[in-house]
Amino acid sequence: MHTDSKPLHRAAIRSQENADIALAHAPDLGITEPHTVDAVDKGFLQSALAAGVEGAVLESVSVTEGHDGMTSRRAWSLQWNEAGRQAELPSAVFAKATPEEPYHRETLALLHMGENEVNFYTQLQPELPEIAPKAYYARSYPGGRYLLLTEDLKMRQLKPYWLADKCSLDHAKAVASAQAQFHARYWNSERFETDLVWVRPRSRRFGGEWHMDSMIHARSTFLQSEQGLALPEKARSVLKKYNDNFSRVLDYWDSKPPTLLHGDSHLGNTFSYPDGRAGYFDWQLNIRGYGVRDLTFFMMSALDNASRVAHEQEIFTHYIEELKRLGVSIDLDDAWNDHCIYMLDSWDGAIKTLVRGGYGHAPDAIARQLDCAVHAVLEHDVESRLDAILK
Repeated sequence: MHTDSKPLHRAAIRSQENADIALAHAPDLGITEPHTVDAVDKGFLQSALAAGVEGAVLESVSVTEGHDGMTSRRAWSLQWNEAGRQAELPSAVFAKATPEEPYHRETLALLHMGENEVNFYTQLQPELPEIAPKAYYARSYPGGRYLLLTEDLKMRQLKPYWLADKCSLDHAKAVASAQAQFHARYWNSERFETDLVWVRPRSRRFGGEWHMDSMIHARSTFLQSEQGLALPEKARSVLKKYNDNFSRVLDYWDSKPPTLLHGDSHLGNTFSYPDGRAGYFDWQLNIRGYGVRDLTFFMMSALDNASRVAHEQEIFTHYIEELKRLGVSIDLDDAWNDHCIYMLDSWDGAIKTLVRGGYGHAPDAIARQLDCAVHAVLEHDVESRLDAILK
C-alpha cells in the first residue's frame, strides 16, 4: 500500500505538472528519434518493420488516411519486395504521433498519455492479443512527444468504430464481454504494486490536479452556456453538486476494487471482428479503477437514449455475468448503484469534449451523448445516489 500522505502527493504532482507544461510548450527538446508523422518516411519504416528480415526491401509508401485530434494520425500502404512479402511484413500500418496543437501536446504531457500507451503496448498488449491491436514500434518522450506504429485493423477485416456510428445490441454486448475479459484478468491484482505500478488510480494519476481543475472549469463553462442554461433544473442541480464535490467523488471511486481500465472506453475506440467479438484501441488514458466505470462510459457514449432505455439493463447484466464466468463476483445492487453514479463521469466526457471544441468528433455524436446522459441522470435519480456517498 502507498503510505505517502495525500497533501504530499498533491504537492509532488503539482511540481511535476509545472515541468510537464514547460516541456510541452518548448519548441524543440532535441529528440533525435522520429516522434511526428512527418518524420515517418520510407527509411524509418524499413528499419522499424524489417529489422532482421534478410533481403526485405520496402519499395514504396503512400498515405491512405490522415486526421488530427488529440494526436496526429496517419495510415500508410506499404509495398515490399518478394523477400518482404514472403516474410509477411505488414502491407499497411497506422501511426499515432505528437500533435502540433500546443494545448493537445500539453494534455498529452500532463497526463503522460504517450507514456501510458507505450507502456500498455510494450507490456500488456502481449497479454491481451485479442483485445488490442498489435504494435510494431512504441516510444515516448517528455513533453507529450511520442510515436506508436500499430497494425492497420482493416488488414485483418477488423472494423473500427467512430463515435458517431450506430451501435447494435450485439456489438454493445461484445464490448461488454471484452471489457470483462481484461477487467477480470487484472481484478485486484497484486501486480499494481510491482510491474503495473505505472497503472495509476485516477486520484493519483500524473496530471491529476490539472485534470481536476480543467474538468471543474469545463462544467462551470457548460453550466453558463446556452445548452447548460436550458437544462432541467434538477439536472443543473446534480451537475453543480458533482462539480462542488468532485474530489470526494474521485476518492469514492478509488475506494472500489481496482483493475485495469481502458479509461476512454467510448464507442469510437472500439473495433469488431468478423465473428462479432470486440476489442479496443487508443489505450493512452488507461488507469486503475473499478471495472463498472468502463462499461458505463461505453454505454452512455454508444447508445441514444431510446436504445439505453431498451437495453441498458441487459448489457449491464451481461457484463456482470461475464465477470462471474471469469471468476469475479460482485454484488449486483452495489454495481448497479455505481453504474448510475458513473453516469456523471460519462456526462463529464461529453461536456469536456464540447467545451474544448470537439477533439475531432462529430457534433451529432457529442449531442447524442449529452442527451443520453441528462435523461439517464434524471431517470436514475443520480442526485440522491450522489448525496448518499457524500454524507
